Amino acid sequence: MRLLIGDKLRELREELNLTQNEVGEKTGCTVSMISSYEINRREPDLDTLKRLCNFFDVSADYLLGRTADAKSYNPNNLPVKQRELLKYFNKLPLNYQDDVIRIARLNLLDYENALTNKGK
Repeated sequence: MRLLIGDKLRELREELNLTQNEVGEKTGCTVSMISSYEINRREPDLDTLKRLCNFFDVSADYLLGRTADAKSYNPNNLPVKQRELLKYFNKLPLNYQDDVIRIARLNLLDYENALTNKGK
């Protein structure tokens, strides 16, 4: 069963042990608005959706049912080495990106083989 926006909002609020009033105060919504969203009587407008996503630290895609992954992708949250790799990778033309992927796969196979042979 696919959860609706309101179901997800209620689930997120309950995970944080918050009341509808507390969520309303933090997001600029009234209790009746939060209640209406949670029982799927109405859906938040775009501005309210953004505020709710920011408050709960989830993506709009998650609330809209487009993904099961609640967290939005933020490259700034990646470790330094991964950010550096992405910075250079994204500047490459597609055919060079394919080469980088092939090399990464080969390196991973080498690494896995080394681990397997080390245990022998």
